[in-house]
Amino acid sequence: MDCTDIVIGTARGNYHRVLDYYTRDRSTPRVDTFWGGHDDITAASGFEENGVTTIMFRKKIKAKEPTDHSIVDDLMHVIWARGQEPGKYVHSPPSGLEKGSAAVGDFYRQDELKYHGHGGQRGVTRINFFGEDF
Repeated sequence: MDCTDIVIGTARGNYHRVLDYYTRDRSTPRVDTFWGGHDDITAASGFEENGVTTIMFRKKIKAKEPTDHSIVDDLMHVIWARGQEPGKYVHSPPSGLEKGSAAVGDFYRQDELKYHGHGGQRGVTRINFFGEDF
């Protein structure tokens, strides 16, 4: 995740939060303003229904700051992730949470931005946002 422009969205019912983030290395992403940039999300919405979270946002196509990347008419590298669900933790190898020996039993709290996990919790794909299938 080096030098990555990130949009992180969360939702609980009809309440949502969508912010513009950046990470210069593999450390925790920080909001663009931390790096001297701006939150370039121009519109956002989100909701959670029947266990499914839907996040929508708008962002300018042409980047104007070092913390942003332009959206181009080509395949783009897209990283996705979702948080851990209580009682359905995914770690490899298994952590103390799965083994029942965690020092902090509520390490993953509701609506807290913290990501750890593997398998179906995260992935990478390539998308052309200008393509016919999008």
